Amino acid sequence: MGVLERHHLTIIQEVAREGSLTAAGMRLHLTQPALSHAIRKIENQLDVKIWRREGRSLVLTQAGEWLLSLANRLLPQFELAEKRLEQFSNGERGTLRIGMECHPCYQWLLKVVSPYLERWPRVDVDVRQKFQFGGIGALFSNEIDILVTPDPLYKPGLKFTPVFDYELVLAVGPDHPLRNTKFIAPEQLADETLITYPVPSERLDIYTQFLQPAGIAPRQQKQIETTDIMLVMVAHGRGVAALPRWLVKEYTTRFKLYPVRLGKKGIAKQIFLGHRETDEEIHYLRNFIEFAASPHSKS
Repeated sequence: MGVLERHHLTIIQEVAREGSLTAAGMRLHLTQPALSHAIRKIENQLDVKIWRREGRSLVLTQAGEWLLSLANRLLPQFELAEKRLEQFSNGERGTLRIGMECHPCYQWLLKVVSPYLERWPRVDVDVRQKFQFGGIGALFSNEIDILVTPDPLYKPGLKFTPVFDYELVLAVGPDHPLRNTKFIAPEQLADETLITYPVPSERLDIYTQFLQPAGIAPRQQKQIETTDIMLVMVAHGRGVAALPRWLVKEYTTRFKLYPVRLGKKGIAKQIFLGHRETDEEIHYLRNFIEFAASPHSKS
């Protein structure tokens, strides 16, 4: 027995639908003799009778009826698959997998994702949190498509686009003695409880760019994963936290928080979106980066 092919099912479906070889041939862009030859070839190839003649009509055999049922189920799936593949090829459909290597960036990301999904109704967004410490490896292994990070690691095959500038500040509560200070020196944190995300010190800018160069360590460090809980603790005088100024500003409507500059010049940072250079032609990925870098994503 030969191999059942898609065009066999197409011919069976069209002959059954049209009821005559002439009409089916027109739908299939075949002459009647060519269609008759194709029918004989299918039966020979499959080694089974699919049609029997009743007068001038072709009637499906039991095997033919089963194949017609199969064609009616499978052919729409083929058409859908081809349409989906075309959409994937054109960058119109897919899932954008975003890896977060920046704890306080979720609020910013929400501002980008919501209008982006409206623009791309056939693209889904999946945010992965497990890559906070291995984002570059996740990009190379195709586990994520975009890495959100304040600390790009430039490697061949990867591209990083700066999308958002911000200042890292110290968030303090309403009763904190540093509340009205224009800027602070590292020594002023020596007796403080520093609340941070659960990230190693070598990955925290408050350590690498502020405390460690001055040889200073805080009296105590508390690690809290959730931004809301962290800022509730700060507002109630349980410690201080280093966060983006825009984030502290957003939370001032909910908690009594005050941003203080770190050092006379402050600490300037950027959020970068990293992606594989081989994905440059994926329209929905490229558009996400362009949209994230546009001014209205910061409003």
